[in-house]
Amino acid sequence: MRTGQPRAVPVRQRSELWSLREDVNVEMEPDRGPVRLRGRWGDLVVREPSPLVREALSRMRLGPISLENAINDPGDEQRTELQSLFDRLQPLIIRSLGLASGQPLLSVVPLTVHSRFVPVPLDPDIPVRLSTFAELRTDGNAYCIESPLALHRVLLHRGEAMLLIGALASPVTPAALVRGRPPLGPVTEGALEYLAAAGMVVQAGPAGENLPVFAEDTDPALTGWSPVDMMFHTRSTLGRHDHNFGITYPTGETAPAEPVVKPQATHYIQLHRPRWDELCAADPPLTAVIEGRRSMRRHGARPLTVTDLGDLLYRTARVRSLIGIDQPGSEQPGPPGAETGTGYELSDRPYPSGGACYELEFYVTAGDCDGLARGVYHYDPLGHRLEPVGAEPAAVGELLGCARVAAAMAEPPPALISMTVRFRRLSWKYEGLAYRMVLMHVGVLIQTLYLVCTAMRLAPCALGSVSIESAARAFGTDWRVEPCVGQFIVGGEPGGPDRDASQWRNVNDAEWGDLARAYRT
Repeated sequence: MRTGQPRAVPVRQRSELWSLREDVNVEMEPDRGPVRLRGRWGDLVVREPSPLVREALSRMRLGPISLENAINDPGDEQRTELQSLFDRLQPLIIRSLGLASGQPLLSVVPLTVHSRFVPVPLDPDIPVRLSTFAELRTDGNAYCIESPLALHRVLLHRGEAMLLIGALASPVTPAALVRGRPPLGPVTEGALEYLAAAGMVVQAGPAGENLPVFAEDTDPALTGWSPVDMMFHTRSTLGRHDHNFGITYPTGETAPAEPVVKPQATHYIQLHRPRWDELCAADPPLTAVIEGRRSMRRHGARPLTVTDLGDLLYRTARVRSLIGIDQPGSEQPGPPGAETGTGYELSDRPYPSGGACYELEFYVTAGDCDGLARGVYHYDPLGHRLEPVGAEPAAVGELLGCARVAAAMAEPPPALISMTVRFRRLSWKYEGLAYRMVLMHVGVLIQTLYLVCTAMRLAPCALGSVSIESAARAFGTDWRVEPCVGQFIVGGEPGGPDRDASQWRNVNDAEWGDLARAYRT
């Protein structure tokens, strides 16, 4: 592969524009007083602004400007002054590249206080491509590209920019793009520089076996991530994006909150309620429960009963108490404009939930459970009862069959507990982290189920995967409104050990597990 010296693109071939982020507020003192820029990451003060700086910032809050139009001195002194200011204000400034007509082609938006944007010329003979981590989408008005590896967002304003993105699906040299993209003409090089500086386009390193090698394909820090997983991680945490995040009540003024529990059905099966003194007398110590916890995929020493299910659900998932946000003494503030009597209630249950929202629902699919007919049932945590769903026999068999395969079991499970999420119960209040919270809640709930099953001498096993289509058909739900997010098998414990202890090498008092299992007999 031939390499050559990087070729700088003359300024006259492109139109570079500068503007402030839309959330930046500019406050100017009269005369030569300081200029304060208020943004989402705090305030920045220009203490002794020149008339040129004041004029430029005043115009930039209204829209993009070019340096050529902002300066009135043909020398370099004013240009240097503005460039120095813009470098300092980089986290607040949107950089745009325009066509020869002056129309903006694409814009680069900073996402964090640490965002820095420095376009540099690309070697025309080294292949480039769109990063495999870049995500193209539309907000309904314009296309944008984001990447979990980048601290900028790129907005595409014109169809010519989309043509360029389309050409970057596979490796291609900048020289070939310049020759082959007439709609952009001389701006192609500048557009590639902008995309590369923003982190959306990557350039190959030294060739291997006549094929271009891109660092992101072999970087050990990246090869373990899928683009979807990394994007979810960075957008559901703080530090690498500028999206709204936290308790914002994004739909609090336009849509009512989901009720604290689903409406109760008229037909139901009342479940057994355990007694406190009986549990205290029969349960092993917490240490024995923790050390005795195992995933068990065999059942049969004794059958699972509907009483077992009632006790398990009562101890792990029931509603213990309720509170309204407008009740005196409540520590949970309501959304702006919330009115008394809106039905926004919180609940308390045995497992923790962010904001006491408790968005998870429970469905029991009974296969071979004494006292409970084969079928699907919704668990009402307020009335502590099972409500028949009326699933087709084929749907019941499909659910149990999927669980058997997921757990690598020889036979279908006696019972399957599926967890769905009424997502709007959380997204009504939280923004950015709602689905992350769902997964955290499923995790703590599964651990709670494991520990209580161990104390009750049942055989538990959590599933790592679920079929959202099978679950939606069986439960009669819309997976977009109430998707399945977790499943848990329950059965009567086997008569002997569920795994071959000889295959495991004991470390750190592993024999405690044997001592704990003595409590199960």
